[in-house]
Amino acid sequence: MDVNATCLDKDEAINTLVSLMAKQGNLNDQDVYKQGIYAREELSTTGIGEGIAIPHAQSEAVNAPGLAAMVVKDGVDYQSLDNQPAKLFFMIAVPKTGGNEHLQILAMLSQMLMDTDFKDS
Repeated sequence: MDVNATCLDKDEAINTLVSLMAKQGNLNDQDVYKQGIYAREELSTTGIGEGIAIPHAQSEAVNAPGLAAMVVKDGVDYQSLDNQPAKLFFMIAVPKTGGNEHLQILAMLSQMLMDTDFKDS
């Protein structure tokens, strides 16, 4: 987790989050995992709006499920659905064999993010 990150654009935000995920030991190949993140972004942005982005990928480059979090106080243009800068980032990594595990993590995270106090803190 990095609560004081400085990123200038979407690519830098993704790179920083992938590095955070790798530091946890969850990845066996950062480049392959990052390709999965970009492939998912091509389908539709994971900048869900209200200052939140949840990039995620299910990949053979993932050893174990993980979550990396980052706060960019000045925000980043993440091509979010509401066209507003993203400030809160949560990256989810799930092994290719993880079934629908990433959907369960997304659901739990989404529920937490509906709590205004949680978002503000």
